Amino acid sequence: MFYPASLRSLLLVYPVLCVALLAQATPRPLEPRDFDAWRSIATPQLSRDGRWLAYSFMPQDADGDLVVREVSGAREIRVPVGTQPPPPAVAEENQNPEAPPPRRNIRIAFTGDGRFAVASSFPSQEETARARREKKKPEEMPKGGLIIVRLADGEVTRVGDVKGFQVPARGGSWVAYQKEAPPEPAKPAEAGEAKPAAPNDAASRKKGGSGGGAGGGQGGSAGGASSFGSDLVLRNLDDATERTFASVAEYSFARDGRTLLYAVSARTKADNGVYAMTPGDNAAPGALLSGAGRYTKLTWDREQTQVVFLSDRDTAGGSRDKTRQKVYHWRRGNERAEELLAAGGAGWPEGKVVSGNGSPSFSRDGRKLYLGAAAPAKPGRPEGAEAPPPEDKVTADIWHWRDGQLQSMQKVRAVQDRNRSYRGALDLASRAYVQLADETLATVSTSDDGARVIGYDDRVYRHLADHDGRFTDVYLVDAATGARRRVIEKLRSEGGSAMNWSPDGKWAAFYRERHWHVLNTTSGEIQSLTAKVSAVFHNEDDDRPAPPSAHGAAGWTKDSASFLAYDRHDVWQLHPDGRAARNLTVGHGRATRTVLRVQRIEPVEEGDEERGIDPARPLTLRGESEETRATGFYRTDFAAATSPTRLLWGDASHRYAGRAAEADVLLITTSRFDTYPDVHATDASFSAPRRLTDGAAQKQSFAWGASELLSFRSTAGRELQAAVYKPAGFDPARKYPAIVYIYERLSQNLHTFVNPAPGTSINPAWYTSNGYVVFMPDIVYETGKPGQSALGCVLPALDALIARGYVDAAAVGIQGHSWGGFQIAYMLTQTGRFRAAEAGAPVGNMTSAYSGIRWGSGMARQFQYETGQSRIGRPLNVATQAYLENSAVFQAEKITTPLLILHNDNDDAVPWQQGIELFLALRRHGKPAWLFNYNGEFHGLRRRANQKDWSQRMRQFFDHHLKGAPAPEWLEKGVPYLERDEEKERFNARPAPAAASGGAP
Repeated sequence: MFYPASLRSLLLVYPVLCVALLAQATPRPLEPRDFDAWRSIATPQLSRDGRWLAYSFMPQDADGDLVVREVSGAREIRVPVGTQPPPPAVAEENQNPEAPPPRRNIRIAFTGDGRFAVASSFPSQEETARARREKKKPEEMPKGGLIIVRLADGEVTRVGDVKGFQVPARGGSWVAYQKEAPPEPAKPAEAGEAKPAAPNDAASRKKGGSGGGAGGGQGGSAGGASSFGSDLVLRNLDDATERTFASVAEYSFARDGRTLLYAVSARTKADNGVYAMTPGDNAAPGALLSGAGRYTKLTWDREQTQVVFLSDRDTAGGSRDKTRQKVYHWRRGNERAEELLAAGGAGWPEGKVVSGNGSPSFSRDGRKLYLGAAAPAKPGRPEGAEAPPPEDKVTADIWHWRDGQLQSMQKVRAVQDRNRSYRGALDLASRAYVQLADETLATVSTSDDGARVIGYDDRVYRHLADHDGRFTDVYLVDAATGARRRVIEKLRSEGGSAMNWSPDGKWAAFYRERHWHVLNTTSGEIQSLTAKVSAVFHNEDDDRPAPPSAHGAAGWTKDSASFLAYDRHDVWQLHPDGRAARNLTVGHGRATRTVLRVQRIEPVEEGDEERGIDPARPLTLRGESEETRATGFYRTDFAAATSPTRLLWGDASHRYAGRAAEADVLLITTSRFDTYPDVHATDASFSAPRRLTDGAAQKQSFAWGASELLSFRSTAGRELQAAVYKPAGFDPARKYPAIVYIYERLSQNLHTFVNPAPGTSINPAWYTSNGYVVFMPDIVYETGKPGQSALGCVLPALDALIARGYVDAAAVGIQGHSWGGFQIAYMLTQTGRFRAAEAGAPVGNMTSAYSGIRWGSGMARQFQYETGQSRIGRPLNVATQAYLENSAVFQAEKITTPLLILHNDNDDAVPWQQGIELFLALRRHGKPAWLFNYNGEFHGLRRRANQKDWSQRMRQFFDHHLKGAPAPEWLEKGVPYLERDEEKERFNARPAPAAASGGAP
């Protein structure tokens, strides 16, 4: 058949086009190069009227966006906001060392009238890279910025070098933002420098500004090495006019937008002070108090009718001596602040000063002021006295057996202890001051009206934290005299035992010995709220040797007449007046094996939160099925005699994410392993959720796995579950390689969406995208047999998985970190079922780890074994055999599985010598083992470069052993110390090759 030339050409090209289009449409496996651009939604915010949603949409290592969109319409505004800075290298004191390091995000706010969105921004990736190439000093690096979006037309205004901003919650279209301080001048400022109290009239102009950078946060100190303030700018967003106030160290915008307070710290000391101005009024700011000195801690009461602050103004020349600070008080509308309190007055503790380290605070009713009294700073070296030369200086810690806390804990908490202050209360009407706390009762908690006080003293029990737990004696403190009486002895201060004040202050609920109790804060009497209730209020799944924790509580009702606590499934109303307890969910949770928990959805005004649950209003609940992990929301009320009404339900994880302050608009997220947690809008009935974000779009290019539950029975006869994550394009007729990931119970994460990212452990999204089955079985424990318990759960679970027919039994690996790493090390001495294993930060020798130190907290590790996660239940000298039996180093010769170990030399939870002990034991017996130590890294990897490097090497390790991929050079030959830097550069110069995404070879 004859075809015209043009048609012949088209027919020749058509197959090529089809192949190209098909290739473009076919999702591909995830690769490490995809991680940096992967975006997450964070900080979703609704305008007060519920018309607008704003959120950040940030990649892991690239420039992100602020997204503002209509809730009911289709308009959307996207504004570049730069790249998130890396997380801090050192974790916070109380941060979970096994959790991914937190990253700072942009801050977003709407103006009270809903006409503008305001956000901070970071420097762009290119700006930062260019500054590094130019070897800029830290103070010369790109700084934070401010973004202003006019919602009517989408106009965007940028302001550079901004360190923070505040928007009044109900105060119209205003923003106050603080500029970064300029570099310190080489010489002191000349006399006659412009005074800061008056606005810079030349700056009252139309101003768009430009630039960008890191920002966010509330007004605070000027930061950096300088003790002086920086420019504060008040901007009228309606007409873009601005007023600038110089040398501002702190500032605070009232919620109604009618008052802006700021404290000045200037080089010309006479200009210092606290000033108040009214936005929209061109008059000069009024000085509430001024003169040489330091002015700090601007603090509003709840109703924002009064303010207090601290100042050392009255010391000679404004010496900034913290020991001479006074408290000043200003009633809104008055012309000047007045002195309220100074150290040494009636009732003030002898030898103490007003602390400048903690902020003052008001009682909820605004009638009392709480202040911190502290020991004066220790005097410096006497004038003329010289420090000993470095070679003569002696630095040594002395560990004493009677110390309440170990020296290591004292070191970690040194700054906190050095800055410690003790709370006292000042009655603002009578000016009577009562010291409530001191060195013998360091912590106190007050009722909303300040009329009742509870104190805590843990001194005699501090040493027990080494091997048991944390305990405290509880006291009632007379708010009028400070007199104390002990009402509870040795209360375990973990597992939900904190004292829960009733709104009226008459009661305090607490958990102890598997029951909820209530303390009458007037009489000191204690009664059990649950002793006569048939339900179980302790967590039956808590199998640690310590007393079990509580299932939790929703708290008090608004009328203080009842306390809401949880059993495993249902919500109970408990009455301190002796009335019978009521099951508010009428047993529906237990009958359907659904965990029901109170979900607060009432609007929350910043700084003005309501107390208690209103029993006159409907009660919203979040439910989760223990059988399927489906979730949703229910509605009931306090008088209901029937089961809660289901509002929204589905085989996914539904979570409440916020609501509008003045509209019936709620936000929820919905996720599954294969469903991105996009934000949806709904109302208080949770009807017809509408998807507002489209984070899922980025998923369309990639092959993605899916999840399901598997039930199995442990060797001890326990019915348990496991989460199975199937490979993309799953074919039940194929045989896939599998990786078992373990910790404790993990099946509850079935519907958790996992962002593809590098990290310390395997990433299920990445592995399932590349042809692996990822398997996470639940593990339960018997005291004294943690390793044996893990084996008795994991192997039966693996048998149940393999019985399904799609896993290659000869291509199964296992991976876990920390507690998971210990369990893997033990199990490898008992079974050869695994083709390859990775154990991160493993305890290989319980006998040497028992008396190690968790350097992140400074705590001894003995509690870990006697009452904590390691679950031996007894000390080393009593249960020596159990410690030996659970230590892999004593049985290393039995291991036949190639083992990859990650343990870093700055591990702040598990002594890194544990990884070395395990590695050396394996090496001694000629077992294949590799030990990675990322120098200076912690329990979990925090530097992204290290996360990337490790993730690819671990993947290569499993690809080689489970898929038959060629062994990388480092795995085959190792890396000599002298070549380690060059090897890392070569390895990370291009993406490491990955095995094919198919099943086992």
